[in-house]
Amino acid sequence: MVDIPRLVLNAGLQLFRSPKGAIDWKQVAYNAENISDAERWPESEKQELMPAYKAFIEEPTEQIIELTGLTPSRTHDVQVFDRYDWITANISAFSEQIAPLERVLETQRRDSLLSKGVFRSNQVFSTVGLSLLLGYLARKVLGQYDPSLFGRELVMGQIYFVEPNIEAVERQLSFTGEDFKRWIAIHEITHAIVFESVPWLKDHINDLLRQYFEATGEGIRSRALRSPARAVTNDYGEKGQRSLMYVVLSPTQIQLVNQIQALMSVIEGYSDFVMDRIGKEMLATYAYMKREFELRRRRKTGREVLFERVTGLGMKREQYVLGERFVSHVAAEKGMDFVNRVWRSPSDIPTLDELVRPNRWITRQESTPLTLHVTDG
Repeated sequence: MVDIPRLVLNAGLQLFRSPKGAIDWKQVAYNAENISDAERWPESEKQELMPAYKAFIEEPTEQIIELTGLTPSRTHDVQVFDRYDWITANISAFSEQIAPLERVLETQRRDSLLSKGVFRSNQVFSTVGLSLLLGYLARKVLGQYDPSLFGRELVMGQIYFVEPNIEAVERQLSFTGEDFKRWIAIHEITHAIVFESVPWLKDHINDLLRQYFEATGEGIRSRALRSPARAVTNDYGEKGQRSLMYVVLSPTQIQLVNQIQALMSVIEGYSDFVMDRIGKEMLATYAYMKREFELRRRRKTGREVLFERVTGLGMKREQYVLGERFVSHVAAEKGMDFVNRVWRSPSDIPTLDELVRPNRWITRQESTPLTLHVTDG
């Protein structure tokens, strides 16, 4: 549960400090830790779990490669996280991604008392919004593959398992043994295999996000200090999810949002499709886990539904569903080799319309010659 009085108090106290930048990232971390009820786990306990998770990653890898036909080129760094760890890792990622917008907001600073007051209030608004988002996600995320976007060097594929959340679901749904952990591992290692097998994918995501941030920055400049916080919060959801905030997007942003939404739907749906195919073969409790997990996803409180709708997080689940339906349909009609045409080049990614109507994508592919995507450098 969110401690609203504490969050309000922290927001008020923030007005009396002078943090650098348009977002107080130190306060974001502090608030998110409180919101998520984060507790620090001893490093020794996390290290004890590492061999098992590494095994869960290694076990299905050959079957995934055989099913998908993809050829990864890197090894994987597996990390067992508590909620503090997850928040720390993702604040680093968020701050790098949002840095272009922070720079735009900094240019809106003026010397007048009114301008300073507006800037400080927007700083508080943005900080609280990010705190709520990261705190909420820190309680929900089970596993994550970190592709190290925005220029961060990827030495090894980073796969995170948030153990407190995994154990909470296991208790809630009475899952025994280690099948649930294995099931999550299949999904995350599939993400890793995709990113490691498709050399243009990371750069393409970066390019779409940069264009989106540039368009958002232009919107902030055009609206001056009236509504920068409202504009920035559109980036804090799922970077391209249609939500209640969708109404403030420009036509350029909407176009980019649709491209990002389509791409993320393919990425998530592809991993879900593989997770279920391999899960059926490897896990004795697969059918029971899938049924119970789906029921749990539907049992959200009204407050959770509203929060996810406002932030755009509700579209995350739609990505899984829409993407998996698309991949399943194409695989049934044409086979996995044909599905893998989505990874040939950015132009082969289906549009949102083609995701809903996969036969249109199949028709386009059958009438389009092979094109190779070349990355400079």
